[in-house]
Amino acid sequence: MLNNKIFVIEPKFSNNLILKKELRRYFKNIDFNYKNISKPNLIKRIENAEGVILGLQPFDKEVISNAKKLKIIAKFGVGMDNVDIPQCLKKNITIKRAINCNALSVAEMVIANSINIQRNINKNYINLKNKYWRNFDGGEIYQKKFGIIGLGSTGKEVAKRLKPFGCQILINDIKVDRKFCLKNKLRSVSLKTILKESDIISLHVPLTKKTFNMISSKELKIIKKDCILINTSRGDVINFPELKKSLRKKKIRLAIDVFPTEPLHKDSIFKNDESIFTPHIGGTTLESKLRIGRKNIQDLKEKFN
Repeated sequence: MLNNKIFVIEPKFSNNLILKKELRRYFKNIDFNYKNISKPNLIKRIENAEGVILGLQPFDKEVISNAKKLKIIAKFGVGMDNVDIPQCLKKNITIKRAINCNALSVAEMVIANSINIQRNINKNYINLKNKYWRNFDGGEIYQKKFGIIGLGSTGKEVAKRLKPFGCQILINDIKVDRKFCLKNKLRSVSLKTILKESDIISLHVPLTKKTFNMISSKELKIIKKDCILINTSRGDVINFPELKKSLRKKKIRLAIDVFPTEPLHKDSIFKNDESIFTPHIGGTTLESKLRIGRKNIQDLKEKFN
């Protein structure tokens, strides 16, 4: 059994009894965090950690400078926008991400929300819940134009699941996997074309300087009326204030799982009954949490063995 100090910062790992048991098979010196953690507490507890399992908690220069013994960050997820990567490289800290581990979960949620909104399931439910027996007719996603922005692991899983629906799939990415596109009959187009032509658009890009607010007023003006816009990537990919303005000017239906500020408890956008809003649950199914956590454990083992 390894004696290296491991600090599990992410509560979703710490509160999972299966993952806790499996981590304890290999490491005996573990500090588990079970709830939201303040920055001062994080700095205090990370002082002697050699390895961490990190979620969405801010991991900036100040935190890293206090982690004097840290050798590896095992990311409970994929996105690295909460981590000061240059500082980690400067300190020679290894970064390992759980790539492909939650792609299936996010893809299933995208398909589920596409069908839900297109069929007005949520809208009908809200009316019935409020004792109104009124039918809102919906549509199908069969043969609709579906735009995927970002054809990484999650974008590819979405595309594969759309094939049985006979959708016309448009994709846009900086680097296009032409072999995958050819095999799955995907059409690589410009961002403008996706916005203008798609009945449904799903965002699957990391948050970078290039993707920050990539969907803003200019892009929202182009989106066709009654389009379904889905975001399960990062909140700041869409300019949130501009999105709310656009909803007052044209009909766009939304499936938003990520927000610029999280947690977000109250916002006027939530009054939109034709849309679906969820608290960043896209990649956190029971199955994906086990896949992610086991990848974290494997990365820690490989680092210290």
